[in-house]
Amino acid sequence: MKALLGCNADRISNLPHDVMQRIVTFLPVKDAAKTAALSKQWRHNWGATTQLVFDAHFGRISKEGNYDSNVSRLMLQIYKALLVHDGPITKFALEIPGLRRPSPDINHMVQFLAKKGVHELTLIFDDDEVNDGHPKIGREMPSALFSASQLSFLKMRNCDFSRAPSWFLGFTKLTHLWLVSVSVDSSFYDDFLPKCPLLEHLTLGVRGSNAIESCLNAELVAPSLKFLASNVWNICFKHTPLLSVVSIEPLYPDYTRCDFRVYNPDIAAVFASLPALQHLSVGGEWLQFFASGNIPSMLPTHLRQLKLLEVASIELNCSMETRVLLCLIMSSPNLQRLRIWPSDAQSFKPTEFIHSLQLLIEAEDFPPVSCFQCLEEFDMNGCRGTQVELDLVRLVLTSAPRLCRVFLTLEEKLDYQEGFEFLMQVTRYKRASREAEVICV
Repeated sequence: MKALLGCNADRISNLPHDVMQRIVTFLPVKDAAKTAALSKQWRHNWGATTQLVFDAHFGRISKEGNYDSNVSRLMLQIYKALLVHDGPITKFALEIPGLRRPSPDINHMVQFLAKKGVHELTLIFDDDEVNDGHPKIGREMPSALFSASQLSFLKMRNCDFSRAPSWFLGFTKLTHLWLVSVSVDSSFYDDFLPKCPLLEHLTLGVRGSNAIESCLNAELVAPSLKFLASNVWNICFKHTPLLSVVSIEPLYPDYTRCDFRVYNPDIAAVFASLPALQHLSVGGEWLQFFASGNIPSMLPTHLRQLKLLEVASIELNCSMETRVLLCLIMSSPNLQRLRIWPSDAQSFKPTEFIHSLQLLIEAEDFPPVSCFQCLEEFDMNGCRGTQVELDLVRLVLTSAPRLCRVFLTLEEKLDYQEGFEFLMQVTRYKRASREAEVICV
């Protein structure tokens, strides 16, 4: 065998071409780039690698020494890897630990990738120097990004999403956009998003108070959008005919309470154009925001397609927040699953406190409950044994003829006797469905 192959034979280089390409594909990008120096054939294999991920396996920004010098040193290594790559690049990710902000080097790199026709681009930056617990913004996104017209997937963290230049014609192929810890202005909604006609998935996490201020009077026009996760509370859905999943919750712990009334919240306007909505998840400050405005007993436009409603961190003893919950429930005639996480905070005014859900329904002249005709599951996590919680459970049990399961999780602070009394009270309620099973843990 040695005589046939020769003692110095390069058996790896003699492998079939497709096998060699797969070997390069499975190598960390740092090692894969080094294979280009072995031979012309290996350089061709590196150039045929279309997906490049520069993460912790490639390197990290040292905390020692000058930050800018360390970044330049690492970017030089990336440039060297890209310069010997003579093929197309469809996917590129920059997720190097310690990389805090965009730089001119990164802008040049994005320009290079745009010329390569990159389809999927990920740029993740760590939080910059922290001041009073709030990471600094002031990090302009690479302007060359707007020239990457072939993008179908864009993911960025810790950038200022700047106003698009006048020559920007749009991302006509973009379907997925993931922006977290960013700063945007009204042009993002008015100018940028309308130029992404195929956008289907949008995750938008705006930093701090900019979450409200960035979209005052902003209207979301996204004809292809199907999924939205955001911490922006007052988005007005102007034209979103396909939007089926909406999750609006705070993504950061750095919100401070303010007087939301100055923003004139209008829950009816927000839900005016959601004909395809099937899954709605809201909570926390979203409830407080709309609780400070005009709350109708029902929305003018019913959420007829809504099947799953999740409401987190709701203060059920607060009449205003509970009215928002009832408004959503009464406006969802085909609701199948309802999940509620009561809040253990009680920061509302005494005048907003309610002892009975039934009294609130009667006082506010809510219409007869017919929205539970299709309800199959009801979950309430973190029950504290309050009368309002009991009233809500009774309302569900007595009004849902198709109900299959009620799952109640008691708060850990609740002692055994209180938990037992809560369970006994629930078991006494009449049930509209013979199949309804109550589980309490």
